[in-house]
Amino acid sequence: MRAKSSMKSGIDRAEMIRRLFLQEKPVEILISISRMETPYASRILREVDTTFAHAVKILSTMEDLGIIESERSGRIKALKLTPHGEVLAESLNNFLEACKVDPDAEAEKIRGIAERILSRLDQIYREEIEGKKRLKHRDMVRISRRIAPYERELKRLERMSGGDKETYILEIKEKIAWIKREKEQITSS
Repeated sequence: MRAKSSMKSGIDRAEMIRRLFLQEKPVEILISISRMETPYASRILREVDTTFAHAVKILSTMEDLGIIESERSGRIKALKLTPHGEVLAESLNNFLEACKVDPDAEAEKIRGIAERILSRLDQIYREEIEGKKRLKHRDMVRISRRIAPYERELKRLERMSGGDKETYILEIKEKIAWIKREKEQITSS
C-alpha cells in the first residue's frame, strides 16, 4: 500500500525500488527468498535476523512493487519472486559478490568481533557468577538477558564469510554453554 501511495505523491516506481534496495535488510530478504526452496515470512525473518514487523513491512513493499508474489496456504503465506524480482535478486547477488572485501581484512574483522564477544562473556561470568553460592530467579533472568545479545551476534558472525570463523564460533558457543551450565549448577545447589 505504501509504495502505491508514494508513487502518487511523485516518486516513481524505479525510485521506490532504488530506495528499497539501498538498505541492508531488503537486500538480505530478497536474496534469502531467491535461495530458499519454499520461502515464507517466519523463515525469512529468522534467516536475516530482523523483527517480524520489519520483515512484513519490507515484504509488503516488495509485493506492492511487483517484486514478489504471495499465496496463502492455510496459516502459511508462501512467497515467490516475480520475473522482475528474479532479475533484481540475481543482480544484487552479483553486486554483493563483486563487493567482497579483502579476505585478510575480513578475517581481521571476524577476529575482532569474536574477541569482543568472548571478552564480554568473560565479564558477564565474573560479574554475575564467579564466587556466587546461590542465584535468585531474577539473577538468572538478568544473566540470560545479558547473554542474549551475544547469541544474536554469534548468528551474525556465522553468516559472515572468510577468516577462521569456525574456530571462533565454536569457542563462543562453548563459552556461552559453559556460562549457562555454571548458572544452572549454582541455582541447583
